[in-house]
Amino acid sequence: MMQNLSDDGQFEIKLNLLQEVLDKKHAALAAVLTICENQEQLHLAPPSDARREFLLEMGKEKQRLIEEVMTCDEVFQRLFDSIADVFEENSRAHTQAARKLQESISDVIELDVKIRAQEQKSRAAVGQALGQAAAEINPANTNYILNQYRSHKKPGDGVK
Repeated sequence: MMQNLSDDGQFEIKLNLLQEVLDKKHAALAAVLTICENQEQLHLAPPSDARREFLLEMGKEKQRLIEEVMTCDEVFQRLFDSIADVFEENSRAHTQAARKLQESISDVIELDVKIRAQEQKSRAAVGQALGQAAAEINPANTNYILNQYRSHKKPGDGVK
């Protein structure tokens, strides 16, 4: 099987697909980070209906992007599983592509860490803006969407 993957280019095709999935995930995570940064700034702004609507729309877009990230994770895992048994040996012949995959994975992990840090910072801003008691009961402050992402559930799963 290993020989077939290498000979007919299937291994290289799957490496390229893995890279495309990582690139798409990176783009989605970068957009989530931008939204998180903007949400922090909006939480510090004076309350208004326009601010509230904008925060809701940003939350919806953030949820859509996180669902995209989760789909990328699922696709990546399926693709990788299909070549996992021959990856180490065949990746030697595709060193540059394998190295780029490793770098992309590191970049994605770094973005994930930045998002988590920004979410912590945003929580503090919300607490400042609303007062501690209001921050504790405001569902927007519970970081629901990212908690769902971390547990690999789509937001709303299991909610009736």
